[in-house]
Order: sequence, then C-alpha cells, then structure tokens
Amino acid sequence: MSRTYVLITIAAALCAVMLVGCESDTVSAAAGEGVVSGKVYDSVTKDPLPGVNIEAQSVSAGKVETTTEDNGSYVVKFTVDSTMTVSVSYSKTGYRDTTVTAVLHSASVTPVNIYLTPKAGVIPPGTGTGLAQTIAFLGASPSKISVYGVGGTETSILRWEVRDSLGIPIDEIHAVALTFASINGPNGGEYISPISVTTNGSGQAATTFNAGTRSGVVQVRASATVGSRTIVSSPVQVVIEGGFPVQSHFSIAATEYNFPAMNYVGRTLPISILAGDVYSNPVATGTAVYFRSSAGVIQPSVFTSGDGQGLVNLISGNPQPLGAYASVTYGDGYHYVVARTLGQGGVAVEDSILVLWSGFGSISGVSPTTFAIANMGSEAFQFTVADAWGHPLASGTNISVTAVIPPPPTTGVQQNQVFVSFGNNGAIAIGDKLFPGAGTTDFTFTLKDGTWSITDETPVNVTITVSGPNTPNPISTTISGTVR
Repeated sequence: MSRTYVLITIAAALCAVMLVGCESDTVSAAAGEGVVSGKVYDSVTKDPLPGVNIEAQSVSAGKVETTTEDNGSYVVKFTVDSTMTVSVSYSKTGYRDTTVTAVLHSASVTPVNIYLTPKAGVIPPGTGTGLAQTIAFLGASPSKISVYGVGGTETSILRWEVRDSLGIPIDEIHAVALTFASINGPNGGEYISPISVTTNGSGQAATTFNAGTRSGVVQVRASATVGSRTIVSSPVQVVIEGGFPVQSHFSIAATEYNFPAMNYVGRTLPISILAGDVYSNPVATGTAVYFRSSAGVIQPSVFTSGDGQGLVNLISGNPQPLGAYASVTYGDGYHYVVARTLGQGGVAVEDSILVLWSGFGSISGVSPTTFAIANMGSEAFQFTVADAWGHPLASGTNISVTAVIPPPPTTGVQQNQVFVSFGNNGAIAIGDKLFPGAGTTDFTFTLKDGTWSITDETPVNVTITVSGPNTPNPISTTISGTVR
C-alpha cells in the first residue's frame, strides 16, 4: 500500500488531523441541509493551505468535491433529512492524505478544521524515536453512541498513540500497522472500519466504531506486530445505547385518570410515556413519540430524554368526550389518549389510557329524608355524590357528615347527644376513581342516639358537605329529624 494511506481520525496532537472550533461564523445551513465547514492548515507552520482537494461522500447522498480557498477555508453541503454520516478526504501534493468522518444534522453546521502533515515529516533526520513498545488510548468521540437507524450519533472515532520505551510517540520511520478488534458486544451488526491503520509521524492512528441494531457495551482493542512480538492496548469500552422501542417496554400513564375538566377550558392533565428497547434499556435520546386524543387538545409529540421518558399535556376544551367523541365502550365522559412511536422496521408501538372527564358535583339520592330515632336506637342513611352523568368526582374531593343538636333551653340541663359513624371521624377523601360504585359515588352513614338517660324528643340537623376540584364552592344538603 502507498504511504499516502487513508487515515480516518478526528484529532492528532502534532501532525495528522485536528478538529477544533471551526471558523464558520458566516456559514449557515438551511432546513434539510447539513454542512461541513472549516479550514485546512499546515501542521508544522500552522499556515492556511489553499488548493487542498476535498472529496466528501456518503452512502446515501453521493459525492461532493471542492477545494480550499486562499485562506484555507472550505464548505461542503449535503441534503439531510435528520442525521447522516459522511467521509471527508483531504489531499494536496507534498502532504499526507487524510480522511475524517463527520456526523451531519439537518439545519446544522459541523465545524471541522484539519491539519495536514508534510510528507517530509516533523522529526529531523537522526533524531528519530525508538521502536514501538506501548499503545496508549487517546479517547473516543463520543464514548456513547446510539444504535443504527434511530437518528442519533451512530459512529464513534477511536484514537490511539504508539510510544517507544521512553514514552515518546514513534516517528514515521518506526511506524506500525495498528489492527483493531472488538472483544465482545451485543452482536447487532456493529463493526470497525478500517480494521487496520498505519501510524502517522506522531505515532497516532484512528478508526471508527459503528453501531449496529442492538444496545450494549463493546470493548475495542488495538494491537501491532513489532519484529517477533505483539503489543496490545488495554480494552476500550464503547457504549451503544438506545435501541428501537418495543411494545413490551412501552408505557403511557397520567398523573390522574379522573380529570375534573368537563365544562372547563384550559385545564391540563400531564401525560407521560416510558419507552425501552428489547433489552429493557431506554430508547435513544430524542426518539419521537406522538399522541392523539378524541377529546380536548393534546400536545402532538415529545422527544424522549436519556431515560426514555417524555411528558405532554392534555388540555380541556372542545370537543368534550360526549357522543361521538366519547368511548364507545364506556360512554359519555370517557375517552382514550393514545401514544405511538415506531419500532424496528417501522413497526408501530403504541399504548393507550382511559381518561374520565368529571363535571360539577352534586348530592342526590338521600334516603331517608327525615328520621325519628328512638332512645338507644340508630338510623342508616344512603346518599350519592356524583356529577351529572353519575361519574365519581375527582381525587381531592372531601365528603363530611356532621350532626348538630340545639343547646338545651335552660342552663345546667343535660343535653342529648348523637353520634355519626362515617369514614374517618365523619369524613372521607375520594381517591382517583374512574367508575361509580360503593365508596366512589354511593355512600352510607349511621346516626345513633348517644344519651340513653334522656328520652325527651330532641331535634337534630345532619349536614352532608362536599368540597373539591369538581365543586368550586362547597355544596351541602341537610336532613332534619329527632332523637330521644
């Protein structure tokens, strides 16, 4: 192979390639366009290099060619839907050819400054280094990548430096071919390219690690043959995270399922999702999840966090979940919120929740409506607390029952007493309930005579009071009767 080998790398300390903040303030990218922009310099003099031939290509978008301007600047553009990886090669007579891999994003400029090494090298004759003794890892950029095809960064650039017995990076005369291999991994089609690279004049070499369709941890090792022996680097870990969403690890939930929103506009109900891949790891950061609702308005989409989570709001308004906008199975007031994303191969992954919109509260069905409790006796009462459709009221609703006896007409006379048996000390707090029934819409309490030594008829007023999110102002009803 010619010494004008292809070196794929992001940075070299002294000669091969260096990526730094690019001087591209005046360069911009339109929507649907990805741009690589920067300058090319001589690695020894640090002077800009005009006339450098640049060839950028990708598997999907073809090839783009250009040359650097008098000040060493260049710009290459590609049509990009979301994310695309391109290979950019730089060549100029008298310099070593260099190739880098860049990740492009729609409407974004990727800055890449390049330092080309003169073929004459940077170490004067007679002052070269010794033979290769150790292989040092310089870094992975980035150290975490996403599985293939989910829109995240799929390629990591790994760099090594080979040093002699004194710890000095080997020169070009003592260059070695580094061979790269993955020791283990998730076996999802991940690969290293190129497999072998010859070190440059600074003893450095780099390769790219490309993710497959499975997440997991991969160890990459570099080795080289020096004479009759082999030197090996320590294993390097690269994390592939964020696989495709799968149905078995996709969830949707609401902070509450009884939404006190009927007859209101602008009340909000947070809806959350959790998306994982087949290995129960969070999906790739930025995975899009879409929502729909037959009632009200819901924010249309969310992009998952690093934990695979996302949050949108269901907002009350028209249409209310009535008639055609209500659940066919459960009727008025009920409807579904659906979250949907795409798994591997475009397979739909979705889940849904049933939400109840409850309306203004009322007290009804009180029975009996009056009473005459005998001495030592008791009376059981029934009543209903619900909205106009018979649905339970929302979480935070409080129901209390109190009994009041007027004071005796004469000071010092013993007063008759009654006891109310209802909930906890005469009160019940309603939880997040979807369906009517005992303890959610239907309630009972017992009123007992409390003073057996008094047999005179005593008037009693029993009041049922309801407060909470469905009752802007507390509502109540009173039952009047007597006790002896």
